[in-house]
Amino acid sequence: MKLELINQLLESQITICYNGQTKVIDKLIIDTGAAHTIISSDIVDDLGIRFENGDQLVSAFGIGGEEYSFRKAVGSIKLGDFEIKDIKLDFGDMNDWDINGLIGLDILIGGKFIIDLGNLELVQI
Repeated sequence: MKLELINQLLESQITICYNGQTKVIDKLIIDTGAAHTIISSDIVDDLGIRFENGDQLVSAFGIGGEEYSFRKAVGSIKLGDFEIKDIKLDFGDMNDWDINGLIGLDILIGGKFIIDLGNLELVQI
């Protein structure tokens, strides 16, 4: 799968399915420093993905300090040809970043991906 180099960051997209609705989400950064994938809660609001009682609250630490999000199960996601069904993803505030989220190691390791920087590709082995 081809990656784009935007503002010196590797961008990709995923397709997310929730309650029978499907949406392609772009402007996602490939982040090998992120343990978990996180997606902007604003970008998935139209799918009905919102915080509800019983959703797990999680915190993450990074360059921007401590951030909070909620974890929710979705029907499936697709990254290129790789599909994961019934996966829990983190959703939170990404307003200050001008991106829609981060693709973290939970997906990258799960899909056994190699990042080919010479060709700007995400390759599944």
